[in-house]
Amino acid sequence: MKRVFLGSVALVALSLGTSAGFAADRRVPAYTPPPPPAPVYTWSGCYAGASAGYSTGNSQHFATEGTTFNSPGAVGNVIPAGTAITDKFDLSGFIGGGQLGCNWQGGVWVFGIEGDGSALNKSGQASEIPLIGVPGGGINRNNWASETQERWLVTARGRLGLSGWGWWGDKTMVYVTGGGAWAKIDSSEWLFAATGPIQRGHQESNTRSGWTVGGGIEYAVGYGWSVKSEFLYVKFDNYNTFTTGPFAAGNVSPREVKLEDYIWRAGMNYKFW
Repeated sequence: MKRVFLGSVALVALSLGTSAGFAADRRVPAYTPPPPPAPVYTWSGCYAGASAGYSTGNSQHFATEGTTFNSPGAVGNVIPAGTAITDKFDLSGFIGGGQLGCNWQGGVWVFGIEGDGSALNKSGQASEIPLIGVPGGGINRNNWASETQERWLVTARGRLGLSGWGWWGDKTMVYVTGGGAWAKIDSSEWLFAATGPIQRGHQESNTRSGWTVGGGIEYAVGYGWSVKSEFLYVKFDNYNTFTTGPFAAGNVSPREVKLEDYIWRAGMNYKFW
């Protein structure tokens, strides 16, 4: 019995020793850290870019204080201020230029400033309507037309964006924007003669200020580049023009001009810093 017990003890000891030996020879796998999280895109930085699109709007011309019908024998025919010289008419044309701005991101919110300058070939015309309130009851304006043209537009705006929220991810930003606007605006009056070429009665250029609001969406495509689509509404203060002569016979001067714009454009930016 004693021999059986001693044999059992020996077998257990041998088994333990063999297991310990195998454990010592077994190679422990090296620790592999988990993959790092994907980098989160940041909109912080400064950028430059270009944009192009289409612009529409409307304008209207009115008589202002002291407006007269410039024609021989009509001196002193003052037209009441506020009298419409034209009905409201549409303007349209292409717009293209460049922009420069900077963004600062905090969480999902993006705060930015942007300035842009664009050239336009935007214009619209309307036939003039009879002038009322003058001696004789009114003046017929057959064959006369008024025109408003925009030559360039500059805006300086703030931007407030939202990125990394909901389904669109950190590389997409939706934003609202608003600020000041300045434009070069030409106002003209034309005489369509019954025979012969069209005659220009008078034209004046004005640089006017106003304000703008809008919004858009921008997507970062990589390597510092992003693309955007944007809408802006621009409203200029009413202003007086046709204040500097000489005026041709038949011109109506001075006049008040009303103008507002609607701009749809797409652009691309490069974040250089």
